[in-house]
Amino acid sequence: MIRGTFEAIGREYSGERAKNFVSELINFHRIQGSPGYRKAAEYVYSVLKSGGLECEILKFPAVEGVAFWNYGSFQESDIEDAKLFLLADDGEEKIADYSVNKFSVIQRSAPTPDNGIVAELVVLEKGDTEEEYANVDVRGKVVFASGDLNDVYSLAVEKMGAIGIVTDRLREWPPIRKKMDLPDALQYCSFWWNAGKKKCFGFVVSPRTGARIRELARNRKLMVKAFVKSKIYDGSFEVVSAKIRGIEDKEVLVVAHLCHPQPSANDNASGVAAAIEAALVINRLIMEGVFWRPRKTIRFLFVPEITGTVAFLNASKERLDSFVAGVNLDMVGEDQRVCESILMVDATPYSLPSFLNPYTEYLFNLMPRKVTSFSERDSFPLIRYEFIKFSGGSDHEVLSDPSIGIPTVSFTNWPDKFYHTSEDTLDKVDPNMLWHVGTIASTLAYTVSNLSRKDYDFLALLIEKYCEEQVNNVIDDVICKISDMDRNGEDDLSVEEEIYFIKEYCTFWRWWLSKAIQELSKLDGEGDLTKLSEYYGRKFAKFTNMKEKLFTEYLERLVSENGYRKSSMKRKSMARIEEEANKIIPKRTSPGPIDIKLKMNVLEKESKDKIHNFMKLRGWRICSILALFWADGKRTVLDIWRMLKIEHGQVDLKSLIEWFYLLEKMDFVRIEKI
Repeated sequence: MIRGTFEAIGREYSGERAKNFVSELINFHRIQGSPGYRKAAEYVYSVLKSGGLECEILKFPAVEGVAFWNYGSFQESDIEDAKLFLLADDGEEKIADYSVNKFSVIQRSAPTPDNGIVAELVVLEKGDTEEEYANVDVRGKVVFASGDLNDVYSLAVEKMGAIGIVTDRLREWPPIRKKMDLPDALQYCSFWWNAGKKKCFGFVVSPRTGARIRELARNRKLMVKAFVKSKIYDGSFEVVSAKIRGIEDKEVLVVAHLCHPQPSANDNASGVAAAIEAALVINRLIMEGVFWRPRKTIRFLFVPEITGTVAFLNASKERLDSFVAGVNLDMVGEDQRVCESILMVDATPYSLPSFLNPYTEYLFNLMPRKVTSFSERDSFPLIRYEFIKFSGGSDHEVLSDPSIGIPTVSFTNWPDKFYHTSEDTLDKVDPNMLWHVGTIASTLAYTVSNLSRKDYDFLALLIEKYCEEQVNNVIDDVICKISDMDRNGEDDLSVEEEIYFIKEYCTFWRWWLSKAIQELSKLDGEGDLTKLSEYYGRKFAKFTNMKEKLFTEYLERLVSENGYRKSSMKRKSMARIEEEANKIIPKRTSPGPIDIKLKMNVLEKESKDKIHNFMKLRGWRICSILALFWADGKRTVLDIWRMLKIEHGQVDLKSLIEWFYLLEKMDFVRIEKI
């Protein structure tokens, strides 16, 4: 059934047709909560409606102060025109023009006076540290800087009184992208206004223009004339919902975010286009009698990223249990040779055990393999892809949150050399990539919508093999780490510590397997899941016991026969910090993601600075998300820390405790002491 479904969809799905949808979508300037986004939503609605789907456009308040659970909305904005001129004695030079390039303005810029404004341009390096503003007066002036926009805004505008910002920032991802690799590209930048924020205007120039401005500033004072005609007001934003109605009151979700500046071809007109083609193809195959009507409804959602998904789920909070799984399509059309990309298949987090990760891997094995090795014994698909741990960053982060409980995989080409720049254009979109991703996503949506009790044993087998792979991988990693140790140097092999870690890891995956099998009940009721869970639990326990035994023997042999020095360190009882963590139980105050900026105003300066410093730490964003996922009101911070060690790697326990206390101050969690 699954292979036949994949082949039937593959024959019907057209990457070229999907690219044609991309070519239409890039005509809209799709900023969240804007007239351009609304027009794009109406276009998507009209295409799907004409294709025979049940469609509606849902409206949500784009109003300052409104929140969906703990995630804030925003005001609607509309920029009609904007220009920036560099002034000189012999005339003026236009260096930014919104009518030519929508990226040339920092989105959601506030208006200038009708006749524009003339001001000095103060040129800084990054402008994101207080040291750069020492002995520099920026009050009433425009600041030119390349640092993080939020930091530049906080210092230059809020603290120092600047009236505007010009940036030549271009985020770097070495070795894929360095600043001057795209000398004429403009970075996507946006203000996000909260209540009480001082609004200002801003412009974006290319790295090449930025370098020239810096050179000019060495010899003379620079003046600019800025003109912005814009509005920021209470309004609405839209979510397009289209569905292929099923027999049961359960749903599978296909999500793609519709927002971002014009053109933003791959991010994310490609995801929207792939989802549109998927909806039309599945519906057409049903109407033509090739496919049966699905057991579960397949719902396609086109949203402002994150906010739209949270708003939809908040409005559907009484029936969250009806959504059984999802797939998120974000940046799925890249020409991998040009964009230097790999298709990342982003798994569900460890805190939400599910059949979906192994099932998605199974579907990828159905891809046609049109390239052979030199010997022609092996064959390979025409695209590069990699399965990765949950990394978040798009709408699957909302859906796969255990407090929401909708396991969702995400397909994303990453990195992309042209990501969030004005050079994310139609010529970077590959119909072949759209076909591969679209066919797999369509197959996933339709087959999951039809999974029932008769599929439980097959899914349990996939879950078992997936868990075995996780255990094998981590043991291989530990063995490789040990092999790299210098047996003649200062490294001692902590046999007891390594064995303890592997035992913890195996125990964790035994729990995960049992939980994932039990969660199959969401597909079609309980069935015989108790016996199934016990059967596969016994099988997997034998496997992990054998792995633990072999690993222990391997370490002992390294010490006795291969010259490794055994550490004399023994596992100790709980340290004081662990005892403290074991008495703290954080419980979330609402489902869904948290919006830190929503509650920053309730914090004193010291706590704000701590939040800021945490978010600057490499890897803390995903670490903090995963920690919150494990905070179910039953686990202590020590439990959460142990889970993070397995899922994410080593985390400083003291920092984790401090983070949860900061979240308590903002009323995102409540802490119980035991």
